[in-house]
Amino acid sequence: MSAWIQTLVKRKRTKIVFVGLTVTFSLALILMVKLQSDTEQPVTKTHKVIIRTENAESTTVTERHKMAILVPFRDRFEELLEFVPYMHDFLNKQGTAHQIYVINQVDDYRFNRAALINVGFLESGKDCDYIAMHDVDLVPVNPAIAYPYPRTGVYHVASPDLHPLYHYKKFVGGILLLTRDAFTSTNGMSNRYWGWGLEDDEFYVRMRRQMLEIERPSGITTGYETFRHIHNRKKRRRDTAKHFNQTQELRHLDKKTGASNIKYTIDSKTDITVAGAPAKIINVVLDCDLKDTPWCLKPEYHTVYKAKGLIP
Repeated sequence: MSAWIQTLVKRKRTKIVFVGLTVTFSLALILMVKLQSDTEQPVTKTHKVIIRTENAESTTVTERHKMAILVPFRDRFEELLEFVPYMHDFLNKQGTAHQIYVINQVDDYRFNRAALINVGFLESGKDCDYIAMHDVDLVPVNPAIAYPYPRTGVYHVASPDLHPLYHYKKFVGGILLLTRDAFTSTNGMSNRYWGWGLEDDEFYVRMRRQMLEIERPSGITTGYETFRHIHNRKKRRRDTAKHFNQTQELRHLDKKTGASNIKYTIDSKTDITVAGAPAKIINVVLDCDLKDTPWCLKPEYHTVYKAKGLIP
């Protein structure tokens, strides 16, 4: 994969075929796991989000619902190899019908979690009537944690009372379930958040403006030990840098971009199995408007693009 990492961004696409993905996985874990091929809606006036808890023991899952697990992804192969079979087994034990979609960003822009979730929503099967926005490095260890069809439209599985790292009241990251109608009502997520962080906070405001009611688990006694966070900060550092006027621009609600106008290209799609667990890999090339969000570029490209007059 080193060749495409060195490729300049503009209009140059790198095909990541499943053969390459398999080789990388194999090198990462020395072949420990077998891989097999087998509307736009307007924003309404501001209102307060109603947040309530739900007794996890009373949660039931009916067969008529199916969940699309959307995993925004780039270069987290070790975590993915653990995530897919673990979550497949966890949800099967609960009788939760599901399909795992790994939305793999293969362009050379900075990582854009929110945009990948928008792509996953658009590309996931219509047989799935609700989605899970799911980090690849977070898995539940308490079997009482459920992934139910959200009765109010939104169900925050990794609530601030349970997430191992983030405990502020408005936190909605980690694992968030939404019906397709609820996600559509917010026009999905903003496409302007290149790099790590803050896209969840902006999405909270979007849900607030749509008066969506957020349910969260209750009756869970394991507290911050409810989930396992498998991210290694030393090996995988977050891209938290802010470039150009990124900080100022992202302080405000994005009323322009979302799932209705995201620009992307599907490079390829592949069905895989990891230790017997099925998943769908969707390789995605995102588009960046350099005039609107020049901070999509990695720092090593700034000099070249400035010389060409493409960025300020």
